[in-house]
Amino acid sequence: MNKNTDIRWLAVGAFVGLTAAAFGILRQSSAVTDLPETAVASVNDVFIGRDRFNGALARLRTDDPGDAEKAAILARLVEEELMVQRGVELGMTESDTEVRNAILNSLVASVTAEADAAAPTDDELNEYLANNAERFSYTASLSVQAWETDDEPVAQQFITALRMTGSPPTIDGIRSLPDLPTALLPADELRTYLGPAITAAAAEMPNGSSAVFARRGRWLVVQVIDKERGYVTDLNSVRNRVLLDYRRTLADEMLAQYIDGLRQRADVTVAIP
Repeated sequence: MNKNTDIRWLAVGAFVGLTAAAFGILRQSSAVTDLPETAVASVNDVFIGRDRFNGALARLRTDDPGDAEKAAILARLVEEELMVQRGVELGMTESDTEVRNAILNSLVASVTAEADAAAPTDDELNEYLANNAERFSYTASLSVQAWETDDEPVAQQFITALRMTGSPPTIDGIRSLPDLPTALLPADELRTYLGPAITAAAAEMPNGSSAVFARRGRWLVVQVIDKERGYVTDLNSVRNRVLLDYRRTLADEMLAQYIDGLRQRADVTVAIP
């Protein structure tokens, strides 16, 4: 059940008929005096926690909820627990994909909540950046070959032959891009020849690969010859990226440990396909 569904289920904006139903349910319930202080109700030996009850009350957005509101909220929580338990009895956790995914997502969120709120120091982030430099690397320099034509079919014919043979074919109507050096060029300098968009795309292409691009009414065939990586050393320039990656890695580690604990307690038998 997602948050929106939970809010709709627990929202008590209209109390017509609801309050009476709430008191009816509570009257039918056993008056239990030995509940733990942390619980407000018990449904088939499953406790409904006081924190959960208080959270539902808070969503009423009223500073002083009365007995009727409290009774309605408690009744809703009891009804919800009854429905969940019935769903389990019917095997919905096994057969309903949406239910299983909701349970899985909720459990993962609870396990990784601490990681999502982690606030590492600058020293910890700098150490993480140094130990994971490759994750924050970028294409600093590129060596490319490029050819230009006014005719897209010619560009497609050229790149097909280029990919088949690995060498630029001789085809009428297409020529090498004038003055383009074949040596490694800083990305900023290569932009003056290819433009920012094509340079950015080339930076993501593997060595030896090629592609056709449209630029200023013409067609460019670009082949990447070589690339040189650069590495970020200034934390402030990538702080948000490093923090997000730090939290993601921490969450992965926490989840892996949790699953390992479950696996150690479980009896798992598999048949290899």
